Amino acid sequence: MTGPAARNASVGRPMPDLLAFSFLTAAAVAAIAGMVRGFAGFGAAMMMTPVFSALYGPEVGIALCLLLEIAVALPLLPRAVQYVDWRRIGLLMVAALAGAPLGNLALTQVSPEPMRWAISAIVLTAVALLASGWRFQGQWRPPVTLGIGLTSGFLNGLSGMAGPPIAFYYLAGTESVTRVRANLTTYFVFVDFAALSVFVGRGMVHWDTGVLALCLAPAVIAGGLLGERLFPLASEAFYRRLALGLLVGVAIGSLIL
Repeated sequence: MTGPAARNASVGRPMPDLLAFSFLTAAAVAAIAGMVRGFAGFGAAMMMTPVFSALYGPEVGIALCLLLEIAVALPLLPRAVQYVDWRRIGLLMVAALAGAPLGNLALTQVSPEPMRWAISAIVLTAVALLASGWRFQGQWRPPVTLGIGLTSGFLNGLSGMAGPPIAFYYLAGTESVTRVRANLTTYFVFVDFAALSVFVGRGMVHWDTGVLALCLAPAVIAGGLLGERLFPLASEAFYRRLALGLLVGVAIGSLIL
């Protein structure tokens, strides 16, 4: 259906009940997740996806999370891009785009249970290494950067968790947390747009999901801006502890969700 008839059908669709328990819960989670994203540069999807999937179903929940991840990140980009290493972001993205189909193929060919345990073990090992105080001295070589991007894309296609390899890559370096946060913020915008394009291409983003995302956007954006304001007040040690805590949450979540 196209033309005026399609527009009239769209207009006739009901708006979300803004006082419903499900919407208020989603808005609260979006605000908290936005604050985490604004502060740390990542971690919002870990909080939103399981809650949204439980409230609205996995298909809507994941698409909604992608839309809100983009919404919260866009206001943060103008102040982040000045610290971004675009060459490295480019290498990571090229490799991630190549790795995503491989992860999606593995999803259909491999039993998910051992894969979840393997992901959790890898993430926890990385956290333990970072918590020990280890840092990579020097510059990451392009083959390593490509390998990290490929792993990120593979995990994104397999489980929707593109974050752990990239977080480890930046946290293990010697860059300031300001640059770490800026690069994470920027990278995940591109990853989210790429994932969303796949959802749209497969017809998995519907009108109702878009309207719901529009209604929740103020909550996640407000949280993101608050997190951005809080970031300069925190020490580098606190930022790194929070980032490691988020990675532990990802490792545990991969087992129980």
